[in-house]
Amino acid sequence: MSDPIEYTIVRHLQAALGAMTVAGGYHYAVAAVVVKLDPNHDVEALVPPDGPRPFVLIQLAPERWAYQKANRIELGLAVLIHWVGEATLTADESRMLTYFRGCADVERAIAVDISRGGLAVDTKITKRTCDESPGNTGARVWAILDVEIPLYRTYGAPDGV
Repeated sequence: MSDPIEYTIVRHLQAALGAMTVAGGYHYAVAAVVVKLDPNHDVEALVPPDGPRPFVLIQLAPERWAYQKANRIELGLAVLIHWVGEATLTADESRMLTYFRGCADVERAIAVDISRGGLAVDTKITKRTCDESPGNTGARVWAILDVEIPLYRTYGAPDGV
């Protein structure tokens, strides 16, 4: 049996984010091994100040379901993309510039294939947030991008069969 369509879409997104390189026209290079799907798996090794930067975490968010005729559903798959980079604290604007460059890289990676391999209708960023919480100080820049991926599939056939 094949994997659920939604999982396949998220894996496609993971691969797109893992393909970000400076040579490919991005501001930063992201090692594919630091694009994580499970927030509990080895993320602790990425978060410390000496962890690899940037790193990306894909987190599931509440979905939107709309039932259509003939057992069809429109599903709004929602994910949060956490992009974590490192600013140079010797320049006043470095945190803000790092944030916007990280967001630009994520947007560019998403836009390479908005249909996620033909499985979705679209992939769109709906909100961006710069984490300015008291615990996120110093050089670390944490961007959170809300992403919605609408898709249509048959109700009762989550694997596409």
